[in-house]
Amino acid sequence: MTNDKKVTLYFVRHGETQYNVEKRIQGFCDSPLTERGIFQAKSVGKGLSDINFKEAYSSDSQRVLDTAKYAIDNRDIPLIIDPRLKEMNFGVLESLIEEEIFTQHGNILERLFSFKDLNASAPEGESYIQLFTRTTNAVADIIKKHALEGGNILIFSHGITIGNYILQVTQSQDYSVHENCSVSVVSYINGQSKVEKIADTYYREKGSEYLNKQ
Repeated sequence: MTNDKKVTLYFVRHGETQYNVEKRIQGFCDSPLTERGIFQAKSVGKGLSDINFKEAYSSDSQRVLDTAKYAIDNRDIPLIIDPRLKEMNFGVLESLIEEEIFTQHGNILERLFSFKDLNASAPEGESYIQLFTRTTNAVADIIKKHALEGGNILIFSHGITIGNYILQVTQSQDYSVHENCSVSVVSYINGQSKVEKIADTYYREKGSEYLNKQ
């Protein structure tokens, strides 16, 4: 008989980056947050400000770390860096735009982003199954750490990393697009998971309305 309490994870995608604007493939490579991305990060933080969080975790990519710091702001929430929360490794496609990818690799993006083949990967990159394995390992460690006391935990990560995790946890056939600073919520207790929100922009929009009035 276990005495575990509910652990609720709030997965937050990073704010808009320069490569997002330029529509470049951005996995392990990085680019800075735009002014809009900074505002999105501040907005989602403000939208989540009524929730008590015990800890926050972040990918080691600078765009995610910056998002986390803007979102947490001056709240007393410890921030822990975990490289396993990093975005999918897109190998040779990193930092390329769609036209360059099509010229060099044909219609690889259609196969890679259909989300139908979990073994699909870019050349020299990682597959969705490999990504899910490292994401799951990170999440399992977080849950184990907090299971005795329970509580809410923030996890700042990436669109494909979060989306792939939710897709495989729910065993869904449909991939949800995770906008910048959208929030997905998954709760865990006694080995059971429950997906409560997927790619929800409510917190970002709520915070944006507040900040625009200042």
